Amino acid sequence: MLGPINFITRHLINSLAGFTAFVVSVINISGFAMTLSLPLAIGAYYLSNRITFAVQKSSQRKKIGLSKSEYHLIEAQLKQAKAHAQTLTQQIVRVRSVRSFKQINDMSKLTKRIINIVQTNPQKFYAVEDFFYAHLPSAVQLSDKYTLLTKEQVTGNEIHLALEDTRKTLKELHVTMEEDLKNALASDIENLRIELDFAKMSNEKRKERLKVGGE
Repeated sequence: MLGPINFITRHLINSLAGFTAFVVSVINISGFAMTLSLPLAIGAYYLSNRITFAVQKSSQRKKIGLSKSEYHLIEAQLKQAKAHAQTLTQQIVRVRSVRSFKQINDMSKLTKRIINIVQTNPQKFYAVEDFFYAHLPSAVQLSDKYTLLTKEQVTGNEIHLALEDTRKTLKELHVTMEEDLKNALASDIENLRIELDFAKMSNEKRKERLKVGGE
């Protein structure tokens, strides 16, 4: 859940630690033992990465007001959701109709948007818990079932009914996931409304002051 700035900062620190360890070891070690300089530099880089990463995660967790267990839970759910998103993306090319392609593609896009929102603001996870625990896993399972049935190209009334039922359920899930996206954005929309109301009030007060001053 750490951003690109944290990634760049961490690896700059790691590179500096590794380079420093290499230079110090070259200066202080002579002869055959100098062959240890590179392993020492790599070790310093690795150790620095572990420490810096832990510090960044702890700082991020405290900044957003999550406990350690909450942070790890959300981190694990995001990892699982990314795996589900990848599966959905892979299934897009397996469907055999334009309608089904569009349906699964739209669900894949919704999934990635929700994941990105929670990745940026982990506290939003609690507004869309059902997406992670139920809606996304169900979408993956159903789309997998659907692509499997269409791939077999088996005819018959029973197969046709199963495909129609799966398509209908996927459509309902798509609507549900759209609601998940709205829930993820709800607090941002509310904050925007508050800012707009404040801006309008400030503008009205400014107009009143100008009016009074003009009189």
